[in-house]
Amino acid sequence: MLNRVKPGVMILLAVFALVYVSEAKAIGVKKGINVSGNWAASGMWEDHEWESPWSISQKGKRIKGYAYGNVPFKGRVKGSKIRIYFPSGCKPVYTGTISNNSMSGTFTTKDCPDKGTWKATKVSNAPESFDVSASSSGE
Repeated sequence: MLNRVKPGVMILLAVFALVYVSEAKAIGVKKGINVSGNWAASGMWEDHEWESPWSISQKGKRIKGYAYGNVPFKGRVKGSKIRIYFPSGCKPVYTGTISNNSMSGTFTTKDCPDKGTWKATKVSNAPESFDVSASSSGE
């Protein structure tokens, strides 16, 4: 009797898994947020407003990009959370949340006493990716 139950249970589990996977694909379950593209970023830092275009590439959870056209940064997306690190200057670290085509949060600096708030709005998609093995972690 026990030998008959095991194959039946295995078949039932296999059918359940197939139905679950096909239903997840049918309703469009997200595989993760993709922030690749061009963004209009702005913020407030020590009573000064700033604006910068950001260009971001993403591969998996890792991102890298440029602010002001030539200031490099890197970071990570995890769920709806984002972390961006600029390795130069005062080494600001931006943390925040992503919602649709916008993101916002706060930033602090590692080498200066500065802190502030930021936001960014996506202005265009850019599907390029990058070689993760060529970048250092620094996150």
